[in-house]
Amino acid sequence: MSTTELKLEIINKITSITDTEILSEIYRLVNLESNMETSYKLSEEEKKAIELGLKDVKEGRLYSNEQADNLIQEWLKK
Repeated sequence: MSTTELKLEIINKITSITDTEILSEIYRLVNLESNMETSYKLSEEEKKAIELGLKDVKEGRLYSNEQADNLIQEWLKK
């Protein structure tokens, strides 16, 4: 059965359901699935930034949370 045929079969079966609880559950599942399909595609610039960040970590160029907080506080004062 193709995807299109399967969708039509599901639609046909759903239209005959009168139980509100079952319909609500179907809606919840379909909504959950549609939310899962949403994905973010990284741009090349973002991929390069991530690669640079990972390289910094491997080479020990990083700050502790406390150090980062202090740097942010100093930056915000400017």
